[in-house]
Amino acid sequence: MVDGTDLFGDGVNVASRIEASAFPGGISITDGVYHQIAKRTGTDFVDGGERVLKNIDRPVRVWHWQPRYNGFVEEERPRPADGAIAKTAVRITAAPSTAPQQLDLAELVVSSLEDLLTEQRWLDASRVGSASAALDGSAIRPYDYTVKIGIHGAGPFRVNAKFLHTNVTPVMWSRAFDLPESYHFDVVELVAAEIGSLVQDKVLLAASEMIAKKPQSSWSADENFLYGRMLDSKHMLPEAEVFFLRATELDPGMIYAQASYAIALTYSFAQTGDFEHLRRADEIVRIALRIDNNDALSHYAAALVHLLSRDYDGARSHYGKARDLAPSDLQIRADHAEMLHYLGDLEQADAEIGECFRLAKYPPVWFWVIRGIIRLHQGRFGSAIEDFENIPWRSWRTLILLAAAYALHGDEVRRRQYQTEALSLQPALGPELVRNTFPYRDQDALSKLLCAFVGTA
Repeated sequence: MVDGTDLFGDGVNVASRIEASAFPGGISITDGVYHQIAKRTGTDFVDGGERVLKNIDRPVRVWHWQPRYNGFVEEERPRPADGAIAKTAVRITAAPSTAPQQLDLAELVVSSLEDLLTEQRWLDASRVGSASAALDGSAIRPYDYTVKIGIHGAGPFRVNAKFLHTNVTPVMWSRAFDLPESYHFDVVELVAAEIGSLVQDKVLLAASEMIAKKPQSSWSADENFLYGRMLDSKHMLPEAEVFFLRATELDPGMIYAQASYAIALTYSFAQTGDFEHLRRADEIVRIALRIDNNDALSHYAAALVHLLSRDYDGARSHYGKARDLAPSDLQIRADHAEMLHYLGDLEQADAEIGECFRLAKYPPVWFWVIRGIIRLHQGRFGSAIEDFENIPWRSWRTLILLAAAYALHGDEVRRRQYQTEALSLQPALGPELVRNTFPYRDQDALSKLLCAFVGTA
C-alpha cells in the first residue's frame, strides 16, 4: 500500500527483517527474489537457510551476497582512520545441540533477540553460526560483546543467556529463563525482550564506564552518543542532550545521534515551553529523515515534533511508520498510547499502554505517567494517583498531574501541596505553559489538568 512517500505491507516488513542479516556492504534477499534474478545477474549468492521472522507467519529462506564473501565468518571491520569506534557490536551465538526441540527453540530465541537488538540502530547486532565461531578475542574491540544462548531439557526447557566480551573472558552477566514444554511464540518473545533489555543496559553501562576514563575532549562521535544514551536510560535526558549534540557535530551522518538529539529537544520544549527547542527539533528531524527515511527512531522523533506542533495527522503517520519499522520498541508504543489519549481515543490508548506493561518485564517509570494520565481522563482518579505516586523522581509535569488528580479526587490539601512543589521546579508554571506543552486536540480535555491550579470548586 502506498501512502504518500511511505510504503506499507507484508513485503516491506519482510524486507525490513532480512535487511538486518545482510553483511556490511552486502545484500540479503528472499528466496522468491533470488529465483527471479540469480541467473540474470551472474552473481553468487549464498543460501542463508530459512529464518523465522518476527510477525511473519511463515519461515522465509534468505540468500546473501557479499563482496569477497568467504563463508559465514565476517572479516574484521576496519577501524575508522581518525580512531573513532564503529557501532557497538553484539554477536549472538547459540550453543550446539543435537536435539531438534532445542535447535528449534534456540532458533526462535536467537532470531527474536537479533530482531530486537537490530531495531536499536546504535548496535551492530548479528548472529554467528555456533558458539565456537563467536568472537575469540583476537579482533575484539573495547565496545564489542557476545551473547550466548543455551537451551537445556526436552520440555520444560531452560534458556540460559550469558553476556560477555569474548569466548575467553569472564561472564559479565548470566540469567536463566524457564519455558514450559508447550511454549508459544509470544512467550519466547517475552524472554527475548527481557534478554534484549538487559543486554542494552549492560552494553551502555560497560561502555560508559570505559568512556568516562578518557578526557571528554578526545571522545569520538560514537563515544559521545553512547554516553548520552546511557544518561537517557537513567532518565537524564536533559543531561544527555549535550552529548547527542556533540555526536552530531562530530559526525553529521550519524542518524541515531540526530534522532536522539531531536527527541531530547522535544523533551526540553515540554519542560520549558520554549518554541525554539521545538523549531530546532524540527530541523534536526528533517536532517535525520533525509539521511534515511526508513529509520524508526527518526520517524519516532518526527512524530513527537508533529504532535507537539499539533499536526495530528503528521504525528499519526510518523508513529505508524516508526511502529512498522520497529514493532518491538516499547518506547515507541508507549508514546503512541500517549498520543492516542491526546487525540481523545482513550480506549485504544489504554489498551496500548496495557500491552506495553504486559511486554515489559521491568517497565520504565514513565510508563506509569502515561498510564496515569490516560486513567485521569477516563475518570479513574484513584488509579491515576496510584500511578503518579509510583514515580520515584518527579518533574513539574508529573507534579501538576498529581495536583490535578487530587483536585478531581476532592483532596484540596494535596492539590495545593503538589501545585506548590511544581512551582518550585518551574517558576514560570501556569495555565499557559500547560496549554502549550500538553497538546490536546480537544481543549475541553485540558480543563482536567487546569484543575491543578484552581481545584474543582
